[in-house]
Amino acid sequence: MERRDRLVQEYRHDPYFLRQKYHEPSICRECGVVFQDGIFEWLRNPPTDAQAITCPACLRIQEDYEGGFVVLEGEYLSQHWEDIRNLIENTEDREQRQRPLERILEWRTQEDGSVVIRTTYEHLARRIAEAVQRACKGELDLRYPGEEKYVRAHWRRDT
Repeated sequence: MERRDRLVQEYRHDPYFLRQKYHEPSICRECGVVFQDGIFEWLRNPPTDAQAITCPACLRIQEDYEGGFVVLEGEYLSQHWEDIRNLIENTEDREQRQRPLERILEWRTQEDGSVVIRTTYEHLARRIAEAVQRACKGELDLRYPGEEKYVRAHWRRDT
């Protein structure tokens, strides 16, 4: 007997992903990530017969189109910046090994000492904010505005 009460998720439009599949194998001419077996992955020896494409992450970087936004602020941040920076870099590295399209677009230190991090997709922004929260405590606010695949994270700790 077939179930009829399941919730069907509506397709969320992401202009950086094609509705049809990429040619397999394909390799990004910008970063070298390979699309193969339905996923993007880093390969030490990419296939020689791969078609050249520009991956969705590189398109986002070229067009400066963020998928996540993290703001870190507070007195604690300035006192422990080196440790927090290392934590963020390690989080990006770990995430990028599993999800090659997750990248940091920009780090920017504001005049007030806060740090703004923009990412290509929402997963990395959320993971960075959660990693800082786990390691340093403080207050974390995660917001997913509207129905978009986008996150705004705000972390603060004063002492």
